[in-house]
Amino acid sequence: MRDGHGRLPDASAEKLYTIHRYESGQTRMHLIFRDHAISDLIGFVYSGMPPHEAASHLIHNIKDCAQALISSGQDAVVPIILDGENAWEYYPESGREFLRRFYDALQNDASIEALTVSEAIARHRNVNILNSLTPGSWIHANFNVWIGAPEDNKSWDYLYHARNFYEQASQHCSEEQRKLALEELFIAEGSDWNWWYGPEHHSANDREFDELYRKHLSNVYQALGATPPDHLAQPIISGTVQPSFSPQTHYIHPRIDGELIRYFEWMGAAHYTADRRSGAMHGKVFLLESIYAGTDEQNVYGRMDFADQMPEGEFEVVVNLESWGDSSARPRRTLRLNAEVAKGNIARWTVADQGETFPLEAAATVLARNFEFKVPLVWLYALPRESSAESSSLVATKLRLRFSIWQNRLPVDALPVEGWMELQLLPEEELSAPALSNRPRGGRRTGALARHFTGSVIYNL
Repeated sequence: MRDGHGRLPDASAEKLYTIHRYESGQTRMHLIFRDHAISDLIGFVYSGMPPHEAASHLIHNIKDCAQALISSGQDAVVPIILDGENAWEYYPESGREFLRRFYDALQNDASIEALTVSEAIARHRNVNILNSLTPGSWIHANFNVWIGAPEDNKSWDYLYHARNFYEQASQHCSEEQRKLALEELFIAEGSDWNWWYGPEHHSANDREFDELYRKHLSNVYQALGATPPDHLAQPIISGTVQPSFSPQTHYIHPRIDGELIRYFEWMGAAHYTADRRSGAMHGKVFLLESIYAGTDEQNVYGRMDFADQMPEGEFEVVVNLESWGDSSARPRRTLRLNAEVAKGNIARWTVADQGETFPLEAAATVLARNFEFKVPLVWLYALPRESSAESSSLVATKLRLRFSIWQNRLPVDALPVEGWMELQLLPEEELSAPALSNRPRGGRRTGALARHFTGSVIYNL
């Protein structure tokens, strides 16, 4: 069991942060094992931190991991193992600044040496011998992501039939036909097809993945001069789940009580619900289900619903709020609402703007079954305009909000996942006007999450 900072007990650290050698009969193989805590920090947490803080935290974390072995006079091998491409799409500038600062810190720290796995194996002493290994994967040590669900089973069945057909038919075909069919078969045997089948993961391109997979299997038959079976013309995948966003359509006047029992008080609020299976990253713990926000003549209100129940232990709820004018290069005002939670209750909360704090009598926060807040619009230099025709960089025309959960001074979940929820500052009669009922524009590229949310949902292409 790890402690609250993700650190392993000394005995477990000594088993993980070393080189292992598997020996069975004539078989010899050196192994290292993944530390999922470090991988998850890079994959899910550091993208939401300033690059210099993230790099410093990672260096400190590596040293912490190694301490048990260093204290006993041993070298520690702390592996950083994750997909080379997936994490960086969530970082500013694809992680360039974070990586620059991390590698700069590495080369200036004499206690840490960056090595390839081969270099570490060649130099490490006290190799741990293993005589048995349990089959599994890097996800829960089993194969459940790739097998077992009806979609998974169907896709493997179709591959099995295509492989059997190849074994029988290729004997009577030319070398060119066999080569082409085998290439299509190898493509279909890639495990990533079944990453997207089943209930675990989802993207905006599920249908395209399904169609492409069946096309490769069909090509096996066609390359060998046969007609593909009819089942390859039918989708394997079932219905998909999509993120949903609804803009504000009416002023709202909710009572801030956190009890989730006054449904009608939040009708008309902007509402965002995430599809928490999106993307190619596995293992992230999702704490948040949906967020609501809206205004009336005097206040902005927000609500954050938990995915299951509120996190255990101490954590912080952070709501970032900004007011913007048309064509302005920077926000008119930026507020940070911070609520510190201990034992299921808000122990302390503040609303601040770069160190300036506000008297809390005019605002409100509450944590019960969900988290809710109220903040006066005047704190944001923002009030509803007389009409949408009133446009100026000096007049606040919209608000932007983002909700997040922090633990141990690190962000652990946020909605929207990237970008902001936007509220238009308009008289109530114009909020529900057809002109503001925008439709989503565009779609998501594979595995990407929505980056920006306004009255419509805007995605990176």
